[in-house]
Amino acid sequence: MKYVYITAGVLVFLLLLWTIGLCFYRWRARCMVRKRTDEEKCRDLNSVIQPFGFQYDICQDIFYSTKHAWQREVGYSRFYDEHAISMSMVFHCEPIYFTCYNKSYLLELWKGQYGMAAGGEIGLYVSDEVDTDHPERLFYHSVSDEEMLSMRFVLRKRRCILAIRDDIHWWLTGFVLGECVCPWELRMEACVSFRDEQMQNAFYQALLRVGYPKDAVCVNGSSVCFCFGCPYTKQPCHFFLKVRFIQWRNQRRCRKFQHVTRCFVRTLDKLDYLAMCFPRLYRMLVGMSRIPVKGCPKRGRI
Repeated sequence: MKYVYITAGVLVFLLLLWTIGLCFYRWRARCMVRKRTDEEKCRDLNSVIQPFGFQYDICQDIFYSTKHAWQREVGYSRFYDEHAISMSMVFHCEPIYFTCYNKSYLLELWKGQYGMAAGGEIGLYVSDEVDTDHPERLFYHSVSDEEMLSMRFVLRKRRCILAIRDDIHWWLTGFVLGECVCPWELRMEACVSFRDEQMQNAFYQALLRVGYPKDAVCVNGSSVCFCFGCPYTKQPCHFFLKVRFIQWRNQRRCRKFQHVTRCFVRTLDKLDYLAMCFPRLYRMLVGMSRIPVKGCPKRGRI
């Protein structure tokens, strides 16, 4: 019987040593994170996410897409929105189709949950084909550098601002990692500046056609500003239990991320801590994040 007690004592001692070692390991990782400069952290993080088409904005603590991201090559199809939920994306979308210069244009807005990130997007796409009856059936290409527009949006969760983006772009985005939302909680105040009055008026009329009231759309010079809250266009149809399950899983993963990195506030520090203390978890999170990959059936996650 004494051997049983001895064995149990040894196991308890080893468990105690392992616990102490783990605590020391994590304490040392936290110290190293605090010693490293923001410049070093941003450099390392951006070098990792650059191949995925994103960069980190330390001022707002958000991620955003670059102008020459690889997603630019894959264009847009309605198919992407309809199947995004299979990649843990639950969002509202607002596709605005309009015709100008004998081309079909699509300016689409998105807001909602992208796996472990909450965020919003504005994308501009074009097709040389014209189908005024069923423009959603066309395949659209990302616009060229010459066709990019000046776009701006403010994304709010209730009264709290999550992201502000302002740039000349084809795919303007902003994502907050570890934030879990329902699409209806988000409100996007969008403003797009067009090249000329013809394009501006075509887009303005398209907004009215989908249901935006005139007093909800502000036209100022070449710019059209409006608020994307409750979508006016038809949304992809999904079984409500599937949506609930996806959102529950997203929330669970966000909570896990926040719990593991609870000793830090900024996403930059949280990811730096994961890279040092949980390298496998870090690789899974950064390499397979739910930051959207427009144009193909998308990524996995932790």
